[in-house]
Amino acid sequence: MEMSNQKTFNRRKFVSVGLFLTLVILVITAIVIQIFEALEMDLFIHLFTVVHIFTGLAFTVLSVLHAKINWQSMKVYVKAKESFISREAVYALLLTIMAILAGCLFVCFIMD
Repeated sequence: MEMSNQKTFNRRKFVSVGLFLTLVILVITAIVIQIFEALEMDLFIHLFTVVHIFTGLAFTVLSVLHAKINWQSMKVYVKAKESFISREAVYALLLTIMAILAGCLFVCFIMD
C-alpha cells in the first residue's frame, strides 16, 4: 500500500492569500481608473471598472469567509482583553473616521 503525502486543503491560507491578492488588485484598478479618467479613455475606464467591481465582490465574500473561519479566535482574543480597548485600536478607529471625513469633505467642497 502506498501512502499519499498529499496535504489537505488549508482554507485559512486560501482565504488570507485571496484577501491580500484582491486588495492589491483593488488598489491597482482604483489608481488606473483615476488615471484613465483624467486621460478620458472610456474603454479602459469601463474595463478596469468592471474588474474593480468583481474584485470588490470577491473581496467582500472572502472577508465574510475570513470572519467566519477566524470567529472563534476573535472571540477568545476579545475575551482575553477583558473589554479593554487598546491604544492601537483607538488610533485605528480615529484614523478611519478622519479618512472618511476627509473623503466626504473633498467630495463636498473640492469636487463640487
